[in-house]
Amino acid sequence: MRALKYQYLKLKLEENFYNNLVDIINESQDVAGEGKVKEELSLIKGKVMNGDNDSRSCYLTFIDNQKLYKLLYPLVQLANSKLEWDFDVDYLEPVQYTVYNPGDFYDWHLDEGSWVRNSRDNNRIRKISYSIVLPSEFEGGDFILDTRSLPKESESEHIKNLELGPRSCVFFSSDTPHTVLPVTSGVRKSLVGWAQGPAFK
Repeated sequence: MRALKYQYLKLKLEENFYNNLVDIINESQDVAGEGKVKEELSLIKGKVMNGDNDSRSCYLTFIDNQKLYKLLYPLVQLANSKLEWDFDVDYLEPVQYTVYNPGDFYDWHLDEGSWVRNSRDNNRIRKISYSIVLPSEFEGGDFILDTRSLPKESESEHIKNLELGPRSCVFFSSDTPHTVLPVTSGVRKSLVGWAQGPAFK
């Protein structure tokens, strides 16, 4: 999958769209008032599927909200088209609301790197990942992609620091290595999501 012509798309969301997104998050079950969690206990410590929890430090909750999916799905389809992927995607997973405090980070990882048949419902696979930075003030916390499979790209060009800030979002292939560097000050808040589709043949 990584031998794609384009590996990612970075966008600055329109203000009205972004405000609508934030409003939906704020009125959701787990989050309220300018992206603040209603109760600290509703945030859980981020874990890693392979059990190497030293490679991740953050707090999160999941938002399962139909209005949110209805807003995000056309954006996912827009990225799918602009990147010329035309992936068959038909399902958005519950969206991860993630909080990085000073010192928090997420080491290099893949969102879909070791897929096996029937590991997800209906034999789906994660195809498109996305991250949207929410209203928050922070330093550090850079979002970096490793695009080394792109054609004609030199060794020094394959690491992309995307410098995401509020209203920024990035869409990328779910098997693209990526990392969030440690936050040095402030609090970084983001939405992270995945679009699934039928397994590749």
